[in-house]
Amino acid sequence: MKIRISHLEYASRALQRFSFNTWLIPFLFALSGCSTEHYTINHAHDPIPSEARYAINKLDTGDNSDSLLVMLSFSGGGYRAAALSYGVLSALSETRVHWDGKEKRLLDEVDLIASASGGSLTAAYYGLYRDRIFDRFESDVLAADLQSKVIARSLSPYGLWRQSSLRFGRGDLLQEVLDEHVFKGRTFADLPRVRPMLFINATEMKTGERFEFTQDQFDLLCSDLGSFPLSRAVASSMAAPLVFSPITLWNHSGTCPLKQKPLPLHSGVHTQKFVHLLDGGLHDNTGIKTALEIAEARGSIVGMAKAANMRGIKKRVFIIVNAQAVPELPEDSSPNTPGLYRQLKAFIDIPIDLHSNGSVQALYSTISRWKSEIRGYSAEQIDGTYDRDVDFYVIEINLRAADKSSGFNRLQDIGVTLQLEPTDIHLLKSFGRMQLEKSAEWQRLMRDIGTAPELR
Repeated sequence: MKIRISHLEYASRALQRFSFNTWLIPFLFALSGCSTEHYTINHAHDPIPSEARYAINKLDTGDNSDSLLVMLSFSGGGYRAAALSYGVLSALSETRVHWDGKEKRLLDEVDLIASASGGSLTAAYYGLYRDRIFDRFESDVLAADLQSKVIARSLSPYGLWRQSSLRFGRGDLLQEVLDEHVFKGRTFADLPRVRPMLFINATEMKTGERFEFTQDQFDLLCSDLGSFPLSRAVASSMAAPLVFSPITLWNHSGTCPLKQKPLPLHSGVHTQKFVHLLDGGLHDNTGIKTALEIAEARGSIVGMAKAANMRGIKKRVFIIVNAQAVPELPEDSSPNTPGLYRQLKAFIDIPIDLHSNGSVQALYSTISRWKSEIRGYSAEQIDGTYDRDVDFYVIEINLRAADKSSGFNRLQDIGVTLQLEPTDIHLLKSFGRMQLEKSAEWQRLMRDIGTAPELR
């Protein structure tokens, strides 16, 4: 059986091994001096044709209709989140619906995928490889034990020497491992220009704001997203504090050839010469703020639909896959003072949980406001984007529902790791599928569409 450790346990182990290797580092320095290793620098923006931008209005619709607008959001939680999200994707691929005069998979109606941390592994893999995910994701990613590979590389003599550079850290080593074993050198330019669009989210270290890997966000840095490695975006989204070093981006706006005004996202990065990114779950672990903040930046939900060139939206569906767990730790049932590990876990988990709950509640309240706005708009204001009686659906798959009576209670004890046992992969996939089927909102959506899910 593999020994699984959480990100925080990994940090503790690294510190312990550091003391073991303290003799080695000065020896290496004496031989060859401090490393001059450098992280990947994002390219400055070249004047590019507008059709080359990675934006929803530049993506082909394929078999996707505007009338059924589906957004998936995948939370953080390491491989636990990646496997749970994968289970939901699998269920959507096997759900046949009759919509817009065609029979299709519900997966083919997904327009947007927003993700944070571990959920970004699944989102980026599907965004790049599409249906290949159902044949290769388990072997390429979930069964690959990337955690051991990252630890071995980080604590090797060569890895320690490389990290002595002021411009290279453990986050960059994570990028390398992801690139070698998952993304194979692919960049955002390699993503298929067909829906769904990816919104891989990180957290900007100075302001705590959400940073999305889209060309709209990169415009604020006068930088080209197309040449940016997918592995570096995912590493940014997964850069848990203390475990991985932040991922750094450069602001090239001092010599920017762009003339158009960037989209006013919730971001202060345009004022910073260098931007340092951490785990996307720190700002919003559910990823659902993506839709709320973009609608605000576009002025309204109608403004967002116009910018996306979407017409005749009748149903808007949010499927939230939340892999946050509540493990039963020994310290929580002990009169003893909790140790450093338990304190650090609470220090990170409590704000993430509060932000996640707040984001979902904000979505519900915003939907009520959106409904009122649409009903109050004139036909000219709506401009064909939304049906006045548009319906909204919020479907939540939450790992915290895996209690002792459900038979899935062991899932609560899976740490935020980059390795999983095969039995846990199967359990997480099954749990995601079961929660989807049990959701009252899912059942309402299936009734309203006029078909039943065909889940195997």
